[in-house]
Amino acid sequence: MPEGQPVDSPAAGLRQVLAVLRRLWPFVRPYRGKFFLGLGLILVAVPLGQFAVFLTRDVTNNALLATSLTAEERWSIVLQIVGLQAIFWLSSALLGMWREVLEWYVSMRATFDLRCRYYRHLMRLPMSVLSKYTPGEILFRSTSDMVSLFTVGNKVETATPAGQIPPDNKEVRTTFHYSNDVDPYDPGMMGMIARSLPLFIETIYALAWGVALLCLIDPLLGLALAIYIVPFTIFSTQAFNRVRVSAADFRAAQQVESGVLRDSIAGLRIVKSLGRTAWQRKRHFAAASQSRRNGVKMVYELARAQQFIQQGMRWVFTAIIYIYQARRIVEGDASIADWVATALLIEAAQMPLQNFVQLIQLLRMQTVPAQRILEILDTEPTLVDKESAVVQPPLKGEVEFNDVHLTYSGDRPALNGINFRIQAGEYVGLVGASGAGKSSIVALLLRLYAPDSGLVKVDGIDVQGVQIQTLLDQTATVPQSTQLYTGTIAENIRFGNPWVDDETFNWAVQASGVSEFLSRREHGLDSEVGEGSFLSGGECQRIGIARALVRRPKLLLLDEATASLDPKSEEAVLQALEKVRNGMTVISIAHRLKAVASCDRVIVLDQGRVVADGKHEDLISQPGPYRDLWHIQNESAGLEAPLD
Repeated sequence: MPEGQPVDSPAAGLRQVLAVLRRLWPFVRPYRGKFFLGLGLILVAVPLGQFAVFLTRDVTNNALLATSLTAEERWSIVLQIVGLQAIFWLSSALLGMWREVLEWYVSMRATFDLRCRYYRHLMRLPMSVLSKYTPGEILFRSTSDMVSLFTVGNKVETATPAGQIPPDNKEVRTTFHYSNDVDPYDPGMMGMIARSLPLFIETIYALAWGVALLCLIDPLLGLALAIYIVPFTIFSTQAFNRVRVSAADFRAAQQVESGVLRDSIAGLRIVKSLGRTAWQRKRHFAAASQSRRNGVKMVYELARAQQFIQQGMRWVFTAIIYIYQARRIVEGDASIADWVATALLIEAAQMPLQNFVQLIQLLRMQTVPAQRILEILDTEPTLVDKESAVVQPPLKGEVEFNDVHLTYSGDRPALNGINFRIQAGEYVGLVGASGAGKSSIVALLLRLYAPDSGLVKVDGIDVQGVQIQTLLDQTATVPQSTQLYTGTIAENIRFGNPWVDDETFNWAVQASGVSEFLSRREHGLDSEVGEGSFLSGGECQRIGIARALVRRPKLLLLDEATASLDPKSEEAVLQALEKVRNGMTVISIAHRLKAVASCDRVIVLDQGRVVADGKHEDLISQPGPYRDLWHIQNESAGLEAPLD
């Protein structure tokens, strides 16, 4: 299954739907004037359309069947009533148009506000929270979950048995699958309130008017329609429950197929080199076959719900009404005009009935992704600045860890009583086996996490008590793998400091060694880079160093900045760092000890504790984990390890 694309549970309960609607309402509240105006337009537009239908009865009685009048008189009556119908229909259409404009406006603005707030909140969450989700899942919640599961459009116009087009031809169109190709404001997550609730109210309101107008023709007709609503809703709901389940199964199968395809394309080189193309074809065929089977089942359930259950009940009910009215006409208790009006009103009531059922189902389905979004919004950011937080003074670069403990999850601590002090301007290496706690130290310095206990100080100030932005503005980090963003080399470097002056920018380009490979690029600093870039690993790291240097940091953190480089590229990067480290406190996390051999000090970590601290020469001259690792790495490289 593709990373981060959870399969929805089929639907939420009514209580959950109402709870989600209450939670989302604050995003609509700023636009409540337009929202309620749209509801007001419904109250006017629906009866206008219904009255226009009902006037067909008067056309038939007072003109078409009025044989005692002259042709001119009958024609005059037809023009008057049809003209009034046209006014009603046109007014209803214009009000409906403005209502939809208002609904779309409210939906788009509210969804935009939701997306912005979601993104701002996401940026404030600590890594301890974000690490619980895969990047793909966070992306999925930020994009696909924001897309509405349904849209409202016009149905294909089909003539009624009376030969006329229903005036209200709006229907709910179901979209069972998420698609990133869908406009996120179409109508967006907030369409649950801004679009679906008005349509739900319109549906109930239209049915109520239909019952009332049928009662004017014959109270039994109105009662029949009111009673018919109950079994239609029950049987349709049961049918669409099966549609939801089959749609979820189909979507799950599609995700599995997409995952197989994605993995095959991303790892095509490995697949071919291992001779596993036939194996991958079998996997894809199995996944595609399951997707096909689930798709056929979903289409069957959908056809069963719409064509057999809904259409079957619709035509049975219509036939009963027609027989009843025909008998009344034969017995002289009703007129042809009553027949025409009844046929039109019954037909006009069918689409709202179908909408009523599907809207309930779709609101329940939409609640599931809405709950995922609210789950993130409900997560409190734990590492926000305290009210008493102070501005970080200009950094000198002194770093101190005082009995620091940190546990991510489980019982095994990442840091277990860490103590060390780094003087301003020192170049210090942090080494140790994987899981020793090296990266945790950098994470605590950047306040990506908070320690369980102990103090992390910069220039004597606890980092938990400073305004984090004022600290980060004076630090810089070079990670193990530099992330390049779509744009030019210059834009990627300026990402570290968009306001850097030209002098500092040129210095960073020269000092980092970026200028050395620019001559091989046709457009130099204006060369486009990004994911899948033509740059080598060493060139990317030099850009990362330049990105850090344009910040003019007083504290430079190198988190295994050379770990993924070949020896030649590593040597070039280390030389670049040697040129620029004067005046900075540099903390270099490294796996290969060669990267820290020139450091002023090396701190050795093991299982979250400091087990050695000293100069490189001193550490390799005495027994211990550092010396053992130095011998192993030199022997692996085919070099003679120095002896004590």
